[in-house]
Parts: sequence; C-alpha cells; structure tokens
Amino acid sequence: MLNMHSFHVVFLAIANVGSLSATAISGVGAAAGTLTVRLNKQMLPDTSSDGGREHKSAYYGQITIGRPTPQTFNVVFDTGSGHLIVPSVMCKTQTCKQHRRYSRRASVTAKDIEVDGSLVVPGDGRDQLTITFGTGEVTSVFVHDIVCLGEQEEQPVLHASATPSASSGASLGPSSGTSSGALLGASVSQASIKTASNSANLSKGMEEGHGCLRMRFAVGISMTDDPFDKFDFDGILGLGLSSLSQAPPFNLVESGAKRGAWYGDDDRLKMFGVFLAISSREHSELTFGGY
Repeated sequence: MLNMHSFHVVFLAIANVGSLSATAISGVGAAAGTLTVRLNKQMLPDTSSDGGREHKSAYYGQITIGRPTPQTFNVVFDTGSGHLIVPSVMCKTQTCKQHRRYSRRASVTAKDIEVDGSLVVPGDGRDQLTITFGTGEVTSVFVHDIVCLGEQEEQPVLHASATPSASSGASLGPSSGTSSGALLGASVSQASIKTASNSANLSKGMEEGHGCLRMRFAVGISMTDDPFDKFDFDGILGLGLSSLSQAPPFNLVESGAKRGAWYGDDDRLKMFGVFLAISSREHSELTFGGY
C-alpha cells in the first residue's frame, strides 16, 4: 500500500483530465475524427519529503452517463488504471454524498451486470470489486451504460418501451471468492454480494454520437473519507492498458475507437496525447485518436 505522499506523486503525475469538449476538431493540431478534451486543474496541498508544504496539480474533467437525462460527473483520467469508477446512490457515506452519485434507476439504458458482462440474476450473489488507493479504498459493483466524454448538447431520446424495469440495491451479504490485480499500485479484490436487480433488453442500434460509447464500468457503493473527501472530482476514468482492467470491455482506450467514440487512422485509434498549458490564457487538453 502506498503512503499518502507516494500516492499523490504517482496519481497526479499520471492523471490528467479536464472539462471535456466532445467535438471532433479538424485542422491545425488535430486530425479529423479525433476527440479533444479540455482540462481543468485542482491544486492539492501535500507535504514534501523534508516536511515542507507544497502543492500538486490534478487535472480532471466532465463526463456524462445514461439516458434520457445524462448524469454529469467530474473524473480524473488516469494512465495507471483501467476502469471508470463513479460513486453510486447506494453509497451512503459522507464522502459519497459530497460528490455527484450515479443512479442506475435514472438511466433507461443501464444494465446491472457481473464482471463478465452477464446480467445480474435477482437474488443471486453479485460480483464486487474493492480497490485500495493509497490510504483509502473504493468498493464497487458493475454496470453497463452509455458514457459520453464531455458535455453532450443533444442526447437521443428513448421511448418508454425501451425503459428497463427499476432495480433496487438491497443489503450487502457475505462475500465469497477473491481475485487480485494491480491498480495504481493498489490491491484489487473481487467478491460476491447480495442485491436485488431486474433488467430488460435494450433496443439495438441506437446512435450514441461522437464522444459516446456503451461500456462496462464500476459504481462505488462504499468510499473512504481519506483521500477522496479532498478531491473536487467525483471519480476516476482509467486510460491504462487493458491488462489493468478486469476485462477489455471495461477499458476506454480499447473500446472507444471500436465503438465509434472517435475515429481516424488505424495506427492512431488507441493513441492519445496530452497538452498541459503553462499560462492561464490557454487550456490544457487531452486528445483521443491522435494528437
């Protein structure tokens, strides 16, 4: 487990994101079909190795999840991990409540899933992921929904007939079975919990639009105060290799181009570039599908 100082060094050195602009930019500095994201910055206080006071920069940005009304979150894009994690309304801790929380019931395109992508069977145990980040940890379950990078001005409207039946998060039961992995130098465990869930098949062929894709992600049902109560952003979106994900469909870089979130030259589809501004007169940016 990393100490708090090391956690900041690793996390902030590799996590760079911002207020996302989900429009394809063509012309000077960006290839056609790329997705360019604007970055916001948060200054976080830290203690240096000699006991002095210093600040580190965290770059974060906006995503939306679900339909018909997109749910908005600020996330850090992190090259040291491979999952999207946002707090869930099932999380009742004070730290979760001070952040925006994802509601599975509010999205007609959402499905409660197991780690392998299969639908959760009501009354059966449900896969659970616990990730330790430095001095804190997040425990999550899995969902499949539409994720959009940036502010989407126009969203497709689904008819009521496409709405899955609501599911309810019930009491968490005993866990069984574990797996381990590496995420930001952190321990990862997978287990089973008891929840009640009900899902319906989604209509096929819906046009998500540029900057959007259907993907698997994790929703936090428990989150420790330290260090997450210090962050302006709500969650984390991993940009790491697919080996850092529980399965490739959880991986944004692996899935984004395949599902049409961005497009372009084949040799650049899994490439992204980062520009960090040195002046307040310019914006930091993250570009998918090129640079």
